[in-house]
Amino acid sequence: MSTLKRRARVAVAIAAPLLLSGATLTVAAPAASAAPTSADACTHPGWSNKSSGKGTAKGSSVALRTGPNKGCPAVATVGTDRVLFYHCWVKNSAGNRWTHVRIDGLEVTGWVYNKNLDDGGSDKPDNKC
Repeated sequence: MSTLKRRARVAVAIAAPLLLSGATLTVAAPAASAAPTSADACTHPGWSNKSSGKGTAKGSSVALRTGPNKGCPAVATVGTDRVLFYHCWVKNSAGNRWTHVRIDGLEVTGWVYNKNLDDGGSDKPDNKC
C-alpha cells in the first residue's frame, strides 16, 4: 500500500469519530514547500511525558506539527474546543518555546508553539524535554 493511501486511511480513522461528534479537527498531509531557513528547519527532538498540564488552542485553527518549528509539517489542526494534554517543552533554534501535546481522546500528538496555547503551554523547568 502506498504511503499516500496509508495517510489517507489514518486521516479518515482519526477524523470520522470527530466529525460525528461535531468537534473541530483537521488532519493534513504535509505540503510541499521551499527549503526552510535554519530557524524554520524541521527538527525532531526526543520528548517524554513530564507534565500533568493541559490547555486549549488560542484560535480556531492551531497546527500540531511533527517538530517544534514552523517549517515542520502539520499533523493536525485543532480549535478551542479540543483539550490538549501537555508532555514537555523545548526551545527551538529561533529561541521560541514549543510544547509537545496529545489531543484528548485521541492518540494524535505533535508540537504546538506556546504562544498558540491559551495558558502559554508547558514551560516549567521540570517539564523540559
